[in-house]
Amino acid sequence: MKAMKISLKTMYKESDKISLIKSFEPIFDSKSSVLILGTMASPASLKSGFYYGHPQNAFWRILSDITKDSVAITVEEKKTFLLRNGIALWDTLKSCERIGALDSDIRAPQPNDIAQLTQQCPTLKAVLLNGGVAFNFYKRYHAPHIKLPFYKLPSTSPANAKGGYEKKMSIWKTAFKNII
Repeated sequence: MKAMKISLKTMYKESDKISLIKSFEPIFDSKSSVLILGTMASPASLKSGFYYGHPQNAFWRILSDITKDSVAITVEEKKTFLLRNGIALWDTLKSCERIGALDSDIRAPQPNDIAQLTQQCPTLKAVLLNGGVAFNFYKRYHAPHIKLPFYKLPSTSPANAKGGYEKKMSIWKTAFKNII
């Protein structure tokens, strides 16, 4: 059987456009003890104006369950929640081109300056990568310049259905226990 080569253009409707996407600003303070990095905001997050804005993304629920803190709803509540719990949050990429929401469709990635951020957070103990693509970009662009342990965790995205919520929660909880 002959293999077919399919380009991004043929996989999507003509109405789909490749978009230049830019990362949100980092959330951190000098007391942050763990840095969580995603890859790049999804269309739902961009629409909501903050990280992990898709209603089925387990990110905020997982962090709430781990910290035993109430679930944050508004952007301001989420920022306060992160800082109150010693969590810094950003993306591995500053910008990229992408059709849709899948990290696997990212093109022209431009990295954020994670090394500079870590210098502003003297109490950081580790970096947690939300998913395999974030982990791969971190290894490529950031790990050589940062002297912190880093860990690949299962993506909280609804596109990652492997093991369900309980499995994701268990792995994330273990990572936090080993760091804090």
